Amino acid sequence: MMEIRHLRLAYGSRILAQNISFHLQGGECVLLAGANGCGKSSLLRVLAEEGGTPSAKCILIPTNIPKVKGFTAEEFVRTGCFRESNWAGKLRPETERRLQEALKLLGLNALAGRDISTLSDGEFQKACIAVGLARRAGVLLLDEPTAYLDVENRQMVLHTLRQVARETGTAVLFSSHDLADSLAVAHRVLAFTPDGRFLESTPDTREAVLHAAFPSWR
Repeated sequence: MMEIRHLRLAYGSRILAQNISFHLQGGECVLLAGANGCGKSSLLRVLAEEGGTPSAKCILIPTNIPKVKGFTAEEFVRTGCFRESNWAGKLRPETERRLQEALKLLGLNALAGRDISTLSDGEFQKACIAVGLARRAGVLLLDEPTAYLDVENRQMVLHTLRQVARETGTAVLFSSHDLADSLAVAHRVLAFTPDGRFLESTPDTREAVLHAAFPSWR
């Protein structure tokens, strides 16, 4: 679905990583790990700016949107899909169908009419994910989607990411410092190491790659 080869990642004049190579397959949920400042957010932004491939559009799901009072959950998702609407603000029929499917898949139908200010942080994160699904993302990118969530909402969001990948065939790449919980749902791991390497695991080497990124982990 997506293959990156020999990407050089920099932040201003600072080189973050010289040789980033990895692939993403549809239907898998992949953890992006590494210490603060290593380049996780920069990598996700680069992937979003590149836009993916013709067959796999990359969409970065914002994780710091305020829950502004006055929008229902469904209105919030519709607003996020404005690029798929016409000049009158009406969604294309295909986008409308995907929006309704996303609400159903994520269990948001019962919450569709609720003001987003009344949603839990985990429920609101689901609404943000619904925007990406309605916009036909082949690859969903999420930067710290569990930051500041309590245990219940953190686990809800992580299991939602795994469910979305499995049931839609979407590739999900997310960064997180919640390593144990994230490892429980991630098929594979990508990681920046302290010595400047970028590693890609197989399903069987996930823990080894995490140990390379965080030598004191566990």
